[in-house]
Amino acid sequence: MYIGALLTSAGINIAICVVLLSLYSILRKQPSNDSVYFMRRLISEKIKPDPFGLERLVPSASCIVRAWQATDEDILVAGGVDALVLLRIVVFSIRIFIIAAMICVFLVLPVNYYGQERQHKKINAESLDVFTIGNVKEGSK
Repeated sequence: MYIGALLTSAGINIAICVVLLSLYSILRKQPSNDSVYFMRRLISEKIKPDPFGLERLVPSASCIVRAWQATDEDILVAGGVDALVLLRIVVFSIRIFIIAAMICVFLVLPVNYYGQERQHKKINAESLDVFTIGNVKEGSK
């Protein structure tokens, strides 16, 4: 694997995420989807949003900011126990991933990179195969 291929893959994945987030942001603002995204508010407040506003066609990340600032009590009231448990599992998984990533970056990658005694060129000219376990010689401590 080469760094150019890795960066291309990361760029494609980031672009797909941005497109999907924008699409979600636009679709959740459409009046026909109010019953899906805002059912509790529609039942309790009996208000009708303006269906011809230009702001419903512009993507925004305001829902992500509000979701980030929500407390456990807010989530419990809005989504119930299932939503709260799911979000706690997601947050726990993210924390485990961060710990594993730090261990891999600061411990595993250097061990794999220097696993065999050979001259390393600059990383951008080398294949990323030097970071795999295949680079560690047999019987290594």
